Parts: sequence; C-alpha cells; structure tokens
Amino acid sequence: MAKDTREPREILAHIISARVALTSAIFGLSEDELTREGPVGKWSVKDVMAHIGHWEQVCLEEFEAHLRGERTGKDYRDVLALNDQWEAGLHALSLQESIEMFEATHYRLFGLLSSLRPEQWSGYIRIWIPGATWHHFEEHAEHIRTWRKVVLHSI
Repeated sequence: MAKDTREPREILAHIISARVALTSAIFGLSEDELTREGPVGKWSVKDVMAHIGHWEQVCLEEFEAHLRGERTGKDYRDVLALNDQWEAGLHALSLQESIEMFEATHYRLFGLLSSLRPEQWSGYIRIWIPGATWHHFEEHAEHIRTWRKVVLHSI
C-alpha cells in the first residue's frame, strides 16, 4: 500500500466519516439483533464492535510506545491468526462491555491522533492508521449493511 501523504486533518476527517458510516450501520439495532450471529461469519455486531475496539486498543498501545521512542516488540502481521486468538475473549464480553470498548477506545485513539504535531505523523503512524481505523470501519460497516439488508430486510 502506498504511503498516505494527506494532511493530518484530511486523514482525521476520513476517520470521522468512516466511523459515522459504521455507527450508522449499527444504529437502530435491537439488543437481540446486536447479539445475533451472522453479520461477519459467526460474529454478531456485538462481536464486531469488540473486535474493532480491540484493534484500536492495539493501535493506541503501539502509538503510545512509538511516541515514547519504544517498540512493543509484538508482531501483528498475521491478523487472521490474532483475530482467532482473541475471538473467544472478545465473544465472552457482555454487550455493554463491547459497546464501552468500541466507544471509549475509539475516542482515546482519536484524541491521541488529534493531538499529534505535524512532525509526529511519521510513516509508522501513517502505516497503522488505515487498517486500525477507516479501512477496518468501512469493511465491517459493509458487512453489517449487507446483513441488515439480506437478513433483517432493513436499511
């Protein structure tokens, strides 16, 4: 993937618009619908929210270490294996815990990104952002919209 050379404010605006699209895909679902298997394989919307929140937490931890001049030493290249590794723990979260992770972690990550000085928007930061934010939001928003249309006949 080519390095994103947009201005930080443009990247932040892209994150906001993708997040709005994701939350719009979720909005209006009942508790039963939020916890029903199916939008992404056997994952429910609740599971997707926990999954996204978890990846944003990973991103936040990586950025915090990077900004301190450190590396976590963790290898995140095999995302599918990591998703499998974390799946049971994320599935075990309650709906409320999943929502809290989804919301609170996003606001913490977005707050950190919003506070970066222009020179802190390094290649390392720019490489992580798409997969942990807008690409991830767009991917799962599409899954949820399709599931709503096909299974729930809504949207």
